[in-house]
Amino acid sequence: MDKNLALFTQINSLSYWLLQESNFKSSVSLDATDDSFFISIKDGLESIYKHHIEDFSKKDQRFLRIELSSIVSHLLQIKRSVQKHKQAS
Repeated sequence: MDKNLALFTQINSLSYWLLQESNFKSSVSLDATDDSFFISIKDGLESIYKHHIEDFSKKDQRFLRIELSSIVSHLLQIKRSVQKHKQAS
């Protein structure tokens, strides 16, 4: 779970960076009642990225790590895009 915790930390850090450095709105939710994890990145009302993991606690740890790594990769792509757009301005 330590690797997954590191991925959660990275997801939260990237989401916070997007809130601070762009016009995007991000929300990250780990719902123990629903046993799910949800992340959403929006540009105004338009959703540019979202991912929902159901049955979070029941997921195989290896598959969960792959899914969380995928989220990190997508968020890094969005971050790079924001940085390129800022440099071009």
